[in-house]
Amino acid sequence: MFGWAVDKMTVWGAVQKTASELEFKLDGNEFPCGEADGTGVGITGIAKRGKELKVFVQYKKSGGVRVAGLDIGNYNGAWDNLFKKSIEVFRGFRKEFILITDGDTSILDSLKGKVKVIIQRCLWHIPYQAKYVLWQDQVKHKSSEWLYVVSELMEISAIRPFVDCKKTIEAIIESKKKRLEEVMEPCRRKEYKHTAAYIENAEPYMFTAIERRLNGRTTSKVERLMRTVNMRANVSKWSKAGVLNVTKIRLAYYYNGFDA
Repeated sequence: MFGWAVDKMTVWGAVQKTASELEFKLDGNEFPCGEADGTGVGITGIAKRGKELKVFVQYKKSGGVRVAGLDIGNYNGAWDNLFKKSIEVFRGFRKEFILITDGDTSILDSLKGKVKVIIQRCLWHIPYQAKYVLWQDQVKHKSSEWLYVVSELMEISAIRPFVDCKKTIEAIIESKKKRLEEVMEPCRRKEYKHTAAYIENAEPYMFTAIERRLNGRTTSKVERLMRTVNMRANVSKWSKAGVLNVTKIRLAYYYNGFDA
């Protein structure tokens, strides 16, 4: 295109060097709110999606998100590196940080004893993850039982934003918790053990944001970012450093204003 050939390894070497210089951490001038999630990526020598790419995003005051942490490691653990550079920024916010997760408890373990955060389950994930546990309980897809659980969880997870009346909030939470119990009752009776346990584990953190008069979000912004990751990562098997560095540059360009 430019009239001369560039060796692929030259480009690859430039990617590795540039990515090693990129740093992600929280911005104290943006919202004290963000999401943490992971997605599987193919690694050379490991079957299927061998490692988990872990992403931490922060909500921006202007809208959208910025990447505040990026790492690669094993599933169900190893989140410490994701937050390591942001610990002092966490402590500098006037309000407690709201961390939205899909329920992976190892995310919380990496922050325990270091900073205080408000945990909010990602409401977007609740009905979608329920489809998996229903499958584990061998509930037929689109059967009346399946439709009841999924549709009820969609309704319960839909929370009107910016409700500020304390009594109204209390009534909303009481009503939704009652409906959750009504969903769990037939699951227990019919021995849908995975589904009942999933809802029980999710319930304590489903309404923490609205309870504190904050916006309890029903959509997952980090999921959109994950699509950006997968569009590049799902084309081959990678080395751990290779997929991490390519993803660093791609996400920094799309979300953090980086331009090589």
